[in-house]
Amino acid sequence: MNKLFIVSNINQIEILKKNGINSFVYPLFSFCVGVEKEFKLNEIKEDNSFIFVNRVLDSKSANKLNEILHNLPSNIKGIVFEDLGIIEMLKDVNIIKILYLTHFACNYISTNLYLKYVDSIVLPHDITETEIDEIISKANKKICLNVFGLIPSMYSRRTLVTNYEKHYNIKVNRPFIIEKEDKKFIILENEYGSYIYKLPYFNALNLLNKDALYYLYFPIFLNDKDLEDLVNNKVNINFDDGFLNKKTIYKVKGRDI
Repeated sequence: MNKLFIVSNINQIEILKKNGINSFVYPLFSFCVGVEKEFKLNEIKEDNSFIFVNRVLDSKSANKLNEILHNLPSNIKGIVFEDLGIIEMLKDVNIIKILYLTHFACNYISTNLYLKYVDSIVLPHDITETEIDEIISKANKKICLNVFGLIPSMYSRRTLVTNYEKHYNIKVNRPFIIEKEDKKFIILENEYGSYIYKLPYFNALNLLNKDALYYLYFPIFLNDKDLEDLVNNKVNINFDDGFLNKKTIYKVKGRDI
C-alpha cells in the first residue's frame, strides 16, 4: 500500500521505516507554511523521497524554486505542491507531480481538468465519501487521498500571531491555540505567513480500501507512540471524520424584504 507520510520530526523516520513505511514527503526549506519542520535538500537522505511546497510564491521565491526544481538530487522522486504556477516550472522536470489543492477539485470535472497537467491530485477534506467514490470512478488518472492529519481552515500571508502580540502587547504560547465555544483551532506561523488548522485530527483511515495512487498522512505534533499506533491503523487521540459523512452544502435561510 502506497502510504506517504509528511515528515514532522526527522527522528521519527526510523519508527516509520520499522513499520514498513518507505515513502516520505519533506517540507522544503523556505517554501512551506504550517509545518513543524522544514528540510534543505542536503538533509533529505532517503531514496524515493518527495518534497512538499505549500507557500503562495512571489516572483523572487518562484525564480528560486524554479532553479531548485531543475537541479534536484537523484533521490527526489516527486513533489507535492499547491501553487498552480509550479505546473509551468515542472514541464521539463522528470518527477512525479502531485497537486495539493486545499479546497478545490471537489468534483470529477475539475479533477480531470487538473489531471491534464499533473500525475495526480490530493482530494480535499471538504467532500463526502460518496463524492470521493464518484471522483475515483470517473477520474482519468489515479488520485491521492488524505487519510489522517489536521484540516487546514485558513492560510494568510500575514503573521497573525505576531500581529496579535504586538497589538495587545502580550506574549502567547506557540503554536497558538484558539478556543471558542465548542470550536478549537491551532495556528502555526513563520516569516511567510500563518496557517490555521481545525482540531481535532481528521481520521479517514477507512479510505485505505479505496483505489488511490497514494494515501497521504500529516502526523503533525504526534509523539512516537501515537505515530506508531497510527501506522498500524490505531488512533488513540481525539479525532473526527471531518466532512466524510456530512455535506458542506447549506441552504441560506430566506428573509422577507
